[in-house]
Amino acid sequence: MSKGRIWIIGAIFSIFVLVGGGWVFGIAPQLAIAASANADRANAVVSNQRNQLLLAKLKSDYQNIDALKNQLLALRQAVPSKEDIPSFVTELNTLSAANKVTLKSLTVSDAKPYTPTTQTPLAGASKTSSPQTNAKITSANFVVVPVQITITGDYGSVLSFVNDVQMGQRLILVSSLTTTGATNSKGVKGTPSTTSGSQKVDSTLGGFIYVLLN
Repeated sequence: MSKGRIWIIGAIFSIFVLVGGGWVFGIAPQLAIAASANADRANAVVSNQRNQLLLAKLKSDYQNIDALKNQLLALRQAVPSKEDIPSFVTELNTLSAANKVTLKSLTVSDAKPYTPTTQTPLAGASKTSSPQTNAKITSANFVVVPVQITITGDYGSVLSFVNDVQMGQRLILVSSLTTTGATNSKGVKGTPSTTSGSQKVDSTLGGFIYVLLN
């Protein structure tokens, strides 16, 4: 083999080495960097789109901030962070005056932790069904306060009062209502009337108010 051919083969081999080395040490790393940059850019685009949606939601909520504050205030009046019995008494006095009944007494029993109730499925019902509960409401932060309210007035006015109490600011669950004829000046009880609604009656309303601790 002539020296010229050897030089040609050596030159070609050198070119291949240079090209291969350039690919391995120069071009390939740059391509990897470019691919990584493209992936980062795509992730940034997705993240920016998600942040824009979140920002739009926050702006929308902020525009309704006053309504949300009023809603929170109403909810806190319905279920306050403490028993707040004086405010409850004030509401009862207002409702009794509006319905022309006399608030005779209010008995507040000791508060007790809320205990979720379990329901037994009826015959033929799916065994997988369960009562709707909120995981954030627990016996550690939700308190039940038994109350008993005694009033005197016309039968129709008493029923109106009971309805207004259930629709009032403070959330109350009425569990019982007993009514007897009101005692007259001679100590004799009359018979309550369910038709005319004008018979004076003594009524005792039993139920529960609630406290959601902070």
